Amino acid sequence: MKINATTFNDFVKLGEVKWRRGFSDVPMLAKQLYDVRSSNEETSEHSSLDGFTFARRLTESDNYFVETPTQNYSKTMTKYRVGLMATISWRMRKYDKYREMDRVLSGLGEAAARKMDLDLTHRFTFATAVSYVDQDGVTVTTTVGDGLALLSTAHTVNGSSTTYRNRVANNPAFSRSGLEAAEKLFATQMIDSSGKQVISEPDTIVTSNDPAVINTVREFLNSTASLAVSNPGVVNVYAHKYKHLVLPRLATTNTGAHDSSKLSLWFLANTAHTDALCEISEMPHMVSPSAGSNAEEFDNDDWSFKASAAYGIEITDPKWIVGSTGDSTA
Repeated sequence: MKINATTFNDFVKLGEVKWRRGFSDVPMLAKQLYDVRSSNEETSEHSSLDGFTFARRLTESDNYFVETPTQNYSKTMTKYRVGLMATISWRMRKYDKYREMDRVLSGLGEAAARKMDLDLTHRFTFATAVSYVDQDGVTVTTTVGDGLALLSTAHTVNGSSTTYRNRVANNPAFSRSGLEAAEKLFATQMIDSSGKQVISEPDTIVTSNDPAVINTVREFLNSTASLAVSNPGVVNVYAHKYKHLVLPRLATTNTGAHDSSKLSLWFLANTAHTDALCEISEMPHMVSPSAGSNAEEFDNDDWSFKASAAYGIEITDPKWIVGSTGDSTA
């Protein structure tokens, strides 16, 4: 198809397909840890109520006990916009360089998906920090509602002096003992705003894409016999107990480069009750030049195609997730 005034619209339609295919080819796996919703607000405040504990015994003619829930800590989310531009040159159009043009358009889609997945993942990559500086030099605050890092040994609640931890003691590498320590935090540490115990059932193990870690988790979850003993008749109690979510951008630096120091980072999460929020005010999309407009750059005859999105990310309450850096630091 020769690109001219007659075929321009067809090329743009095809470009949308190529962009969408590129966007879809990059799985945004970190979205599985978030409550994702649309929003038209630039800023939004997020919190929740808890403190509803147990119903009370009623005797004849008793009044009902009135439960007074407690407001949890709140976080204010501010949306931000990301974007990227690429060009289709005169040479590509003139000499039918369709492979190059396809790569430009699909590459725009891949870039949009990669950026969003990187931002969503980095809330867990930097789970022990209160902020990080992203690839554009912007300081991203990663604190949760109580002002502490996502993983902490002494999280606070709004209506009690009791604290809780969601960082596994001594930061063990993934193993049975490490996993049982994480499970014990879910069983004993989680409290509501009044300091009373919360029952939370984890369902997902989250790791980096390090082959050694992946294989350890898979062996652990998929074996029919216990790996701790030589007797094949002993049942593996962890067989198929959890889902395994691999985040390929978990072990990365603030710019998205590989970071070997984070390969052993792992989490145990209750994704059914996540308090990680992602609000999207502009869905990722491509903007194309239109036929009959001043679509060409005067200086070089390039056609410009843009991809953009706008979203915000916050984690309000960390009781749904526990984790370990995996480096055995105290």
